[in-house]
Amino acid sequence: MDGSDFRQAISQFASGVTVVTARAGGRSFGMTLSAMTSLSVEPPTLLICVNRRVPTEQAITASCVFAVNVLADYQERLARKFAKPADDKFDGVDVEFTRHGVPLLRGALAHFECTVRERMSGGSHSIFIGHVDAARVYDRRPLVYHGAGFGDFNGRVRSAIPIPDYVPPPNGVGAFFSS
Repeated sequence: MDGSDFRQAISQFASGVTVVTARAGGRSFGMTLSAMTSLSVEPPTLLICVNRRVPTEQAITASCVFAVNVLADYQERLARKFAKPADDKFDGVDVEFTRHGVPLLRGALAHFECTVRERMSGGSHSIFIGHVDAARVYDRRPLVYHGAGFGDFNGRVRSAIPIPDYVPPPNGVGAFFSS
């Protein structure tokens, strides 16, 4: 099968948008990722797939910890920022840090703090199975990715709409879960 045919077909699968973050060697790393899913509730486990050529994969491999930041509908700029190579993707980004020093993106819909339990090879990617050590959920709406564009949960694609420089996060108190 041709790779471009596969990419076109798989782009029809709507997904949430996440930024996976890690920290290694005193530096923070992150990348936009749609290849994330829950694997198990007992124990709480996530599965992520990360291209082995990107620095974030190497940071996760080295540190054995990572965070998944599920983006809210107003965070398209962050999705685009973390999708591109850059020396410091965190420049100008509001973050807090986990107890392991992994950056969490403020304003996200949800955060998952994970410890790597297993790493496998899957073609050009590493498949990480992470035990969820803590999770937080906030009262926000999800950013959705479909057909190579960003939109909201109602299916409105916003890629053609100009994105303002700053959109304040909605008010709301988040919930915190920990295992």
